[in-house]
Amino acid sequence: MNIFGAIKRVILWSYERGSWQYDILCVVILAFIFLTPGHIFDERLSAAEQRAAQAERTYVPIKEVMNSSADHTHLRDLLGETVSQRYQRKLTVKRFEVDADSDGRIRGYRVWID
Repeated sequence: MNIFGAIKRVILWSYERGSWQYDILCVVILAFIFLTPGHIFDERLSAAEQRAAQAERTYVPIKEVMNSSADHTHLRDLLGETVSQRYQRKLTVKRFEVDADSDGRIRGYRVWID
């Protein structure tokens, strides 16, 4: 039995159920599941990373834009001022998309900030 044949049988799972090879493969899989440290697959973000990720893209409802006291002629500037007030620091708008309902009424804006 050559090594490539054994690897092929393991990858293709070609051992019969109830054989000792099948049992070994099951034990290896269970050991991997239960003995692997959780932090290896933990993809949750820290609080600082969450704030940074949220700051990159945000949503501005139309009511928030309409209630803004800023006097701007360009929508990008108005959104930038609104988002800057929300995060209490100067931010610039990279791009934005209009969020409208099925009737075409604007509900808000998806805003990417820098």
